[in-house]
Amino acid sequence: MKTDFARFGISVNRMSRNVTKTDVPLALDILAQRIMRHAVKMAPVLTGALRASGRVKRTNQYQRVIQFGGSGTGVDYATFIEFGTFRTRPQPFLRPAVLKEKKTMTRRFNVDVQIRFDQVAQQFRR
Repeated sequence: MKTDFARFGISVNRMSRNVTKTDVPLALDILAQRIMRHAVKMAPVLTGALRASGRVKRTNQYQRVIQFGGSGTGVDYATFIEFGTFRTRPQPFLRPAVLKEKKTMTRRFNVDVQIRFDQVAQQFRR
């Protein structure tokens, strides 16, 4: 016969598998879109082409790539804007967006995990 603690451990393990399969890809999509939205707002504007060239690519279930410029966009200067050149100062727009959302999503993730953990624990208190 399994102890309550062993059953609780099995439930937490099941919960973590379910979270990975369903919640993480969705959370990554939301995170990538939020980063994109902030980066677009912070990108400098002359013609608007840089802002319009932003996109999110889903490379696999657990990876998203945020790009500005590149093939087919007509914008080949996004890197020079972000990091600067020997003639121009950097005007970062993507890195600050990532840092801002990193803080927000870390907080949200911790709260969500705690809520799920509490739900599993509450089942065993009954």
